Amino acid sequence: MADQSPDRRGYSSPFISHSTPSMALVLERIDDQRDLSETKRRDLKSAIRSFCRLIGKEPSDVPANINWLHIRIRRVAPEAHNISKKRLANIKSDVLKALTIAGCSRDRADWLRAPSPLWQALLDRIPDKHDMWKLSQLAQYCSALEVEPDAVEDEHVLGLFDALVEATFTKNPDRVAVNAAKTWNRLRYEIYGWPDIELSRPLRRREPWTRPLEQFPISFQEDVEKWFKRLENPDPLDPSGPIKPLSPDTIKTRRNQLQQMATALVKSGYTIEEIASLSVLVQVDAFKDALRFLMSRFDDQPTEAIHGLAMGVTAIAAHHVKVEPAHLKELRAICHRINLNVDGLREKNRERLAQLDDTANMAKLLHMPEVLVNKANRSGLRAHKAALLVQAAVCVEILLYAPMRAKTLAGLSLDRHIRFIGKGRQRKAHIYVPGHEVKNKRDLNYELGSGSTKLLEFYLKNWRPVLLRQPSE
Repeated sequence: MADQSPDRRGYSSPFISHSTPSMALVLERIDDQRDLSETKRRDLKSAIRSFCRLIGKEPSDVPANINWLHIRIRRVAPEAHNISKKRLANIKSDVLKALTIAGCSRDRADWLRAPSPLWQALLDRIPDKHDMWKLSQLAQYCSALEVEPDAVEDEHVLGLFDALVEATFTKNPDRVAVNAAKTWNRLRYEIYGWPDIELSRPLRRREPWTRPLEQFPISFQEDVEKWFKRLENPDPLDPSGPIKPLSPDTIKTRRNQLQQMATALVKSGYTIEEIASLSVLVQVDAFKDALRFLMSRFDDQPTEAIHGLAMGVTAIAAHHVKVEPAHLKELRAICHRINLNVDGLREKNRERLAQLDDTANMAKLLHMPEVLVNKANRSGLRAHKAALLVQAAVCVEILLYAPMRAKTLAGLSLDRHIRFIGKGRQRKAHIYVPGHEVKNKRDLNYELGSGSTKLLEFYLKNWRPVLLRQPSE
């Protein structure tokens, strides 16, 4: 197996082209600029060295590219280095001047490592540009290790993850590595002559930042359980209590919120022993300290989730701790100030749906059931895997015509929710889910088209029996 460490003959990052000049070379070129005053040369070189210190690298390991600088400096938090935003802006300005004087490129393509000829030939065979992008960093990483496509192994996907964490600006390196493995495996079936290698998806490596509630004092845990008992089994004669019990999913969310709030206090400097009851969480100063820590994880900005958490803790203040009216008013005022007033689609969902503005992506979605069924019908595929592909095709088809939550979709029963009406071309499948089984308590009533009905019946007749290990509804 090839050495997993990046090529040490040039940059430590496997994603940077070795032909890209480094900041060390820029320092030399600035020294040679005799038309600049000595003070100016000193200031420019000082800015370069300061920038390199901020990102923890030697000048010889920092590419001298204007595009790279713009991307990388956005990840520098001035507070973490005890400098002001203005000081960081001045450093950036002087480094940009130095790069311009040294004649450095501003093009992204000039600092990116080019894949090896064999990797590039493989990428060129991919018809979809999105699939090509998903594999481009794996190609760069393996090229740096001199590993060609027919020699890729699971260790290279894990190495890619580590390299993404260490040497790139990727926000979600685990997702990039997982998508690379998923795309590789799919193209293995879609492109003739693709290397016959199946890659395992790397496990997500996110470490939980919260502390389990079991680590907090027993008195705190007992207080938490007392609160949730009130929410799970409300007293119908208590006018201040909830009208109906909260669902298990909502209880789970509320429990996670308390875990986050209590952990945020610990991260803010409180000892675990100090958090002896829920009354600690609703103290105004503690409330603010916890929210400040939570917002620090999102560039010091409130989020919809943080606002929901604050509202949940305020409910504890009102109905469990029963704080004074002035105290409660102050907590509610804080909640009001961090309320984003989100209406309609949430930002995350809006970003996801924005992908469908691309007509190519929309076409992929609409034709996905057909593609999955065709893949299932290929010879050599295990029956169980083929059945799962057809099952996924049916799920996508249903959601295209009958939008519902994933949990509702997974719980559809042939006996209770689905009816087939009519014959021949007029045969249609009807889906009805009563409101008491739906989160928003509204009935779901949909009619599938003839094509969707045929696909559903095709699955039920030919593939569902493959997946059944015991009688099902």
